[in-house]
Amino acid sequence: MTLVREVADVIKMLADVIKDTREIVESVNDGRKFLASRHPDAREDFSRLLDQMQRTVEGLAQVTKVIGGFRFVVDERVIQSDTGAREVARFNDYVIQQRADITALKNRIRELKADCEKVRALRDKLDAQSNDRSWGSMFGLLGENSRARAAELASSLSNFYADDQRMIDLFQQTLSLAELAISDVEDALGPRGLASPHNLSSAAEVLHAYAVLFDKPEKDLHSLADVLSDAASALRS
Repeated sequence: MTLVREVADVIKMLADVIKDTREIVESVNDGRKFLASRHPDAREDFSRLLDQMQRTVEGLAQVTKVIGGFRFVVDERVIQSDTGAREVARFNDYVIQQRADITALKNRIRELKADCEKVRALRDKLDAQSNDRSWGSMFGLLGENSRARAAELASSLSNFYADDQRMIDLFQQTLSLAELAISDVEDALGPRGLASPHNLSSAAEVLHAYAVLFDKPEKDLHSLADVLSDAASALRS
């Protein structure tokens, strides 16, 4: 199994993205009425900003799903029966599909970079709508509470959404772990062309070990995507 430290580092970065994004969404929700009354023209830009953030979060969720998105129940009686070979084939089909999903996600890197560029453009446009030209002035459009935390919120936004390289690095690191996880599962199942039903339990255990680690980030990212969608819709209503 791949280095525990590598997995821990990526999971921590995913947790940081989730935490910081929730704080941004909370500020937008708290300041929605203030924004509507004082800066109504900025509502659509904030909504579009949340839309772009949602796209990025959904991309990260898809990557974590490669690792934790499937479960196998392995029964020793099944392995010993005539259906054991079919179970190996089903498991192998799963592994093949995960490799195809990883390839498709790698092709989204350019799209992710474009999304970050859109976030930067919206951030700059919102900053320009504020009379204050200080760092994170866009959050002053949401009222006093957000203005007091403007620098912190702006740093969170820039670190993960307006800095395409940092987000791309996280995306690529998570994908690399997904590839390593699938390779470990393949190795446990047996050499190419010689997969055995008797190895199915070991392969499933390896898959389970990774799935447990990435289960929470996957669920939290999907939940965060819903929160972003709801917040963007509320701005438009």
